[in-house]
Amino acid sequence: MKKNHQKHPPLARPNRGFYHRTEWSIYGTTCGNIATFFKELDTRLNDVILTYVDADHHVEALQTDIQIGKKQFHQSAALEWNEYDDKLHGLPADAVLVNGNHYPAERQVVFIDSKKKDSLQRRVEQLCQIDMVLLKEGEETVFDFVQAKMSEETLLLKASDWEQIEAFFRKEIKKNIPQLKALILAGGKSTRMGTDKSQIDYHGTTQELYLAGLCRDLGLEPYLSKAHDFGEMKVEGTPVIKDKLVQMGPFGAILSAMMQDPNAAWLVLACDLPMLQEATLKTLIDARNPSKYATAFRGTSKRFPEPLITIYEPKAYSRMLQFMSLGYACPRKALINSVIEEILLEDETPIMNVNTVKEKEAAIKKIDTAM
Repeated sequence: MKKNHQKHPPLARPNRGFYHRTEWSIYGTTCGNIATFFKELDTRLNDVILTYVDADHHVEALQTDIQIGKKQFHQSAALEWNEYDDKLHGLPADAVLVNGNHYPAERQVVFIDSKKKDSLQRRVEQLCQIDMVLLKEGEETVFDFVQAKMSEETLLLKASDWEQIEAFFRKEIKKNIPQLKALILAGGKSTRMGTDKSQIDYHGTTQELYLAGLCRDLGLEPYLSKAHDFGEMKVEGTPVIKDKLVQMGPFGAILSAMMQDPNAAWLVLACDLPMLQEATLKTLIDARNPSKYATAFRGTSKRFPEPLITIYEPKAYSRMLQFMSLGYACPRKALINSVIEEILLEDETPIMNVNTVKEKEAAIKKIDTAM
């Protein structure tokens, strides 16, 4: 029997619109009014990252300007573009707003502005999910062709009602924060320990299953990261993610999880943390900042964050691939050189690494004493 040819590797693709999983195109008024609307919204939502997409408006001598911190990159000509660039450039944002006079998006905000009625009607086929209709000053009636595209959920507001406009966007952006899953790193060679650290019993079960239990108690779905040649798909009911990037260590394990579910954020946990308790994990989860690439602990005595007890957001996927393209496969280096949320820990006991037999014996004694 002839086997089906698989043209592309089995990689999951993230759920994205034209630019982002949370995006709106703004229609029905002038480009200047749309830009002003975005600036006001951006000012009000100063705790989230918004991206605005607009046309070049026929500016002569077009050049590409990129601002990173206090450093500016100027290029003599615009970069070549295709639809995949839209998705790549939208990655760092929490939401994307688009000038609908030029480009569509999956969801829409529509202004009712009689001066732009004809222009809006020419784009009526792009109005597929109208979330909000805004009446400009002096406007009282929604155009018939807009009414026909509205649903029961469509909000009808005055364009000046910024309290409700802001509340809507805050609610929708929060609603689309990526789901958090847990990845327990249980596929290492444990050379210094001389035995598989994931199988050590500190708490009445193997360490990998202990951590899986902690995560379930916090409402997270746990997965075990294993080497590419691991024989099973589950360990006592806990699903396994096998390494897709061989001999890449924790860096490859994290990317393998992201390849399996690029829509999720991943709480990554090493198996060499026997003192870790539910309260510490809850502190990390409660402090999660989805606007940044990751949320990580840093002990007050340490210079750098702990990369293997960290929440990696979906946007970290492409960031880590960029580091790999530069020849780096170190999660800590990626964290140090990215915008992350750091939680300082005065008591570093919960994130204490145990990598040798001597350290294991000391940890067991400490756990037994605490019980």
